[in-house]
Amino acid sequence: MTQKPQPLVPWMGGKRRLAKHLIPMFPEHSCYVELFAGGAALFFLRPQPAKCEVLNDIDGQLINLYRVVQHHFDEFVRQFDWTLTSREVFARLQSVPPESMTDIQRAARFFYLQQTAFGGKTVHQHFGTTTTSKAWDASQIRAKLTAARNRLSGVFIENEPWERGFKRYDREHTFFYADPPYWQTAGYDRAFDW
Repeated sequence: MTQKPQPLVPWMGGKRRLAKHLIPMFPEHSCYVELFAGGAALFFLRPQPAKCEVLNDIDGQLINLYRVVQHHFDEFVRQFDWTLTSREVFARLQSVPPESMTDIQRAARFFYLQQTAFGGKTVHQHFGTTTTSKAWDASQIRAKLTAARNRLSGVFIENEPWERGFKRYDREHTFFYADPPYWQTAGYDRAFDW
């Protein structure tokens, strides 16, 4: 059985649980643009892709992850061979400066931290634990992400301020889904000027 694509990472403010209510309200369109992609839950959970699709976000680590999964999936998955889910691995990866890594290593680091951190925050992360389910299992990455990788095929992935993305793709046939970070919310890796 083919799995349906799911968002790659948990994301603060993500709309995964609201998707079944929001997606039916989308107007007819042939170009779909998410100006603040974040975890891109609505993109991944849409039943039918648009002719043209764009994911944009100002978070370079997140966009790097999407691009690596889109173009270097096998090598990305290989980064998790023999990876343990542990507080020690989490702390070690937190301590490694992302700029000292390749794009694939940075994507794997970001993905691991997002999967194992509490609350989908991208800064001030703490190793998350639960008593109601199993720990995150790195051996299941290929099976869980193959549908997402296929879903990203042919998608434009942009890393620019939302205003630029809006100007670039603003056409009569474009639907913009714009769900900006919540005002005065901590947990993102940058401040916003609104």
